[in-house]
Amino acid sequence: MKIVVCDASPLVFLAKLDRLSLISSVLGGNVFVLKCVACEVLSDRAGPQEQARLEEFLEQVQIVDFEVSRPASRSLSRSDQSVLVWAIENRADWLVADERMLRRIAIAERIKVVGFLGLLIAAAQRGILSRPRARLAIDDAVSKHGCRISVDLYQRLLAELKDVPGT
Repeated sequence: MKIVVCDASPLVFLAKLDRLSLISSVLGGNVFVLKCVACEVLSDRAGPQEQARLEEFLEQVQIVDFEVSRPASRSLSRSDQSVLVWAIENRADWLVADERMLRRIAIAERIKVVGFLGLLIAAAQRGILSRPRARLAIDDAVSKHGCRISVDLYQRLLAELKDVPGT
């Protein structure tokens, strides 16, 4: 069975978009969230609706009590380092992460990586989300929920969606 481990940022954005279910439906496998990540996403910064969605999601996944004792790098947060070390030690198949440095290191460790935007595109490619719904989710993430992406990335995402068959 595949092992999927999630970092905080994608969980927050997917909760805002009400699309947390895409993690399981796109990637399959056993989904793991470290306790430190769960605490981070359930902080007071989460709005009530977002928090309710995250709580429901966290009840359906496996919560792991794991945290690195001494951070090895200042480039990654303690939480990101914990996720990375756990993923490596447990030979995770997928890491759901948006943080660039975390993604680079995971890829170097031969762990497949996808961010929340990649999950939206993959869901459209697999027919889980319609092309218009995926586009709307991307636009909402940027315009309503503070997702900051470059114009180039936005255009690449739209080009990928354009290639998706269907409506």
